[in-house]
Amino acid sequence: MLLPACSTVSVNKQASSKTISAQRGNIVTSNKLSSDTASTLLSAGLNDQACMQHFDLCLAQLTDSMLNKHYRSALAILSELHYAKAKQLAKSQDCSDALARPPIDPYYANAALSETQTDKQRQNTSACLTSYQARLFDAIKSSYTYLFYDRLEHDFEGAEAAKSSQPNRIPTDLDIQTQDIYNAASNDVLTQLYESTDNAHKLLGDTANIKVSYLPTLKALDDSNEAAIANSSPLQGEPTDQIKVMKMQVDNYNLDIYLPNENNYLQNAHKQASALADLVSTYDLRLSGLNSISKRPGLGISLVASLDNRYTTTIRQLLVSSLSGKLSKAASNGSMDDSEMSARIYPTGHLLMTGLIIPTGDSVLDVLSSEQLDIHLYNPYRSESVTILGDNYPLTANFSAGYGLWLAENQLDGVGYLNLLTRRQEASLPKLFMLEPYDPNKRVLIMIHGLASSPATWVNLTNDIFNDDKLRDNYQVWQIFYPTNLPILENRYQIQKLLTATYEQTDPGGQNRASKNSVIISHSMGAIIARMMLSDDNLTKNLDALEDRNIFSNDKRQIDTMLKQAFGEEELGMRFKLRTLPQVDTAVFLSAPFQGTDYADRWFTRAIRRVIYLPLSIVKTVTDNLATIATQGDLAQNPLGALYLQNGASQLSDKSSFIQLTKNIAINNRITYHSIIANNDSDITQGLAQLQPNGAKIDLSQAAPEENNRNSATSSNHNAADMTALPNEPLVSSVTVNEDISQALTERLSDGIVPYTSAHLDGAASETVISGGHSIQANPQTILTLRRILHTQLQQPLP
Repeated sequence: MLLPACSTVSVNKQASSKTISAQRGNIVTSNKLSSDTASTLLSAGLNDQACMQHFDLCLAQLTDSMLNKHYRSALAILSELHYAKAKQLAKSQDCSDALARPPIDPYYANAALSETQTDKQRQNTSACLTSYQARLFDAIKSSYTYLFYDRLEHDFEGAEAAKSSQPNRIPTDLDIQTQDIYNAASNDVLTQLYESTDNAHKLLGDTANIKVSYLPTLKALDDSNEAAIANSSPLQGEPTDQIKVMKMQVDNYNLDIYLPNENNYLQNAHKQASALADLVSTYDLRLSGLNSISKRPGLGISLVASLDNRYTTTIRQLLVSSLSGKLSKAASNGSMDDSEMSARIYPTGHLLMTGLIIPTGDSVLDVLSSEQLDIHLYNPYRSESVTILGDNYPLTANFSAGYGLWLAENQLDGVGYLNLLTRRQEASLPKLFMLEPYDPNKRVLIMIHGLASSPATWVNLTNDIFNDDKLRDNYQVWQIFYPTNLPILENRYQIQKLLTATYEQTDPGGQNRASKNSVIISHSMGAIIARMMLSDDNLTKNLDALEDRNIFSNDKRQIDTMLKQAFGEEELGMRFKLRTLPQVDTAVFLSAPFQGTDYADRWFTRAIRRVIYLPLSIVKTVTDNLATIATQGDLAQNPLGALYLQNGASQLSDKSSFIQLTKNIAINNRITYHSIIANNDSDITQGLAQLQPNGAKIDLSQAAPEENNRNSATSSNHNAADMTALPNEPLVSSVTVNEDISQALTERLSDGIVPYTSAHLDGAASETVISGGHSIQANPQTILTLRRILHTQLQQPLP
């Protein structure tokens, strides 16, 4: 009867996923100790909770139980225990008091403590945080030695012989668990170094006076009054070199902070030494709304550093400026003030960094006893790897994080619509956003959105470029944000001025790779603007021809004369005489209404056009008398008036003076251009695919209906060769076409807004028809086509 009672082992089946999860889980992933660490504690007769309560005594007994002190896995176990203790301390009342908010009402339960109580709490909190930091540092040192001192050959006699006799290791679950601990502990140290309970005083904002509740014993050793983490100018050497910019002390530990040897990091256009307003770890971010997350696996912690004076734009800001009734300088003096061009060039305010903490020491024992930690912050665009103890390791990166934060912070979609519809006193001029720090060795990819849109329209394309190693390493993205209610000629002029100023500001001599072989990708109205920036036509000649086709009354001729006098011949010349951007050699046009569209004349579109206002400063540019004429609608019949005082949406009509003026302009011969055209009729796309089968791509973006699959699976003859048993033929998602296509097909082809006959351009290097509506910029087939074009451009020989 006693024998069955002694048997406590049973065997049950469980899902393999549970087995793997149990084997690979640890204190970081499951909030429980790993099976290896738990087993080691049990073997030593130690309870995990008792071990946390009497931590130092537990470590001493555990060390005594490990008979082989040089056994490598002991370091992994110790690192997990140190991190488990740090997590326990972080949740304790004494440590959490450091984050307590000020009392709301002194007469209630959260009233301020007495002086004695406050002093006691301060002592408890200081002791708790001191222990917490020590446990994090110990976790880093133990996991670091486990990961990088392979087989501990640096510390015991006969190590070299042991090394030669052992086979090469493959990564184990313990390796992955220990790397998780190294990353998690490093993440906690890095992010807390930049936190403060007082949001008005960011840590590291002033090295002469640092007060941080998280680190009460923290003090700066650098007496400089400049921003502690901003390197004002690079030193001699490579941009990938690391330079020490700050020295800190945390209890008995010395922390040296290193930054990349380049002046593009921790600086922006308005200050030459701007400090970080925030440092966020991607461990703490959940990015949603992106089609994928672009990552590079490797060592370290991916961080996003936000500059303190970065530009932001929100719907609320736009509404406030629209309702304030205050005239800007541009409106008050009767002209658009574009003298502050550099103020509309925005380097990225969210810098990507990869943080790595490296304890100093020449051996395992040196590292474990070291009180010197070096904190390295790398530019992940330039530094792809790091050398540790003579071996090269990849550095981790999250290339979507900064982009995601920028999009979330700026509400660009809503601002794009309000820029079109909101009546404003001042003219909102185009802006240029760099999505990464300027790199002189990368080609520039310029993106120009369409009507009532914003740079947010490019989210999937931009993210897929970040996710493509080849494209990410060779292209940097500049996105244009412009008010689509402005006359298109004015937008073209202002955008081209802005791009020219940006190239001159970043590379005055024009010698960098970034000043050559640039690419413009543009959609809808943006494509019309882009084509004008790639032409050398003189539109004033076309304007004369346009005027000759109209019979003017005396009043209308008077308006024409007044307009020319108001603008002046020189001003008109800058708007009407086109010049090709010298830095660009490739363009891609998406859903471009080069010949206009009748969609702009349909009743519901006309209703929208009535509420699209020109900024009043544009109207005042002509004179107050012409502003009165504009409100009466008399300018609609005047070619020059329609070109310059008609909003952008109205000018997309195939009957507008603007389309008549620009529809036949020629693109410079040195420009290679591609057209991507949408078609919302799947039957027509199928017809194109039959004519040009080699260019067709089958649509596998959606699975066949379950009913089709079931019918196929239960077919009576079960013959795999019987085609009738297969689901219906899938649709065609895109077709790359040549000029040998049926005119009958192209006349019917349209995206619902822009017909093929308007979007087609003779002489295009390629023309691709995508199944879908007008907004194809987010279509996976569009993005894939664009990526192919960019890869092809990279294969071309350099000039």
